[in-house]
Amino acid sequence: MPELVLDEKPKSSEQIDLEEAENALLGKDYKTARELLEKLVKLEVKVDDEESIRIKESAMLSLGKVFKETKDATALASLIKTNRSFLGLVSKAKAAKLVRTLVDLFLDMEAGTGEEVTLCQENIEWAKNENRTFLRQELE
Repeated sequence: MPELVLDEKPKSSEQIDLEEAENALLGKDYKTARELLEKLVKLEVKVDDEESIRIKESAMLSLGKVFKETKDATALASLIKTNRSFLGLVSKAKAAKLVRTLVDLFLDMEAGTGEEVTLCQENIEWAKNENRTFLRQELE
């Protein structure tokens, strides 16, 4: 007879949506993954809600992968730009890793949009304004 684990917290609807989106991404169902992930990325999170912050971080990275796979450079650039306020809620190291990963996904696309240099310059400027020296150096 299986034992019940009582101290395991039930999954939040956001956690379930994230798992469904990641499964859709693995199954190359980019439309479903994009819809679920965009909903998660739009969520407002509070500074003290670590679970929501973690879910939003994961959703942003997964959504970046969806945009890369679907070759949607404009949406990926927008994802980076529109979530800068969220980056203030996470540690500087996590924010740097997140931005760097998303910028790398953008550059890997070789979209030839001409936005590559502009996106990097905007993020370098943002990093300077936010005193995020490590990120600025990484992007330069």
